[in-house]
Amino acid sequence: MNSPDHDSLFRAIVDARRILAEDGPGPPDPGETLRRLRAVLDGDELVHALDRLNRQTVSRLGR
Repeated sequence: MNSPDHDSLFRAIVDARRILAEDGPGPPDPGETLRRLRAVLDGDELVHALDRLNRQTVSRLGR
């Protein structure tokens, strides 16, 4: 059975993998890739889902 929290986790993994696989024109920009990954992996929806799944508070990523 999939819960909304599991769905949030799944979407974040898929989004992070898509960001890492993207091959745009020119050389990759590591800073932009990191910014986009942080937006996905430190978003409120995912952090709250992880809090509930772990039954404890998850630390936010450093900025």
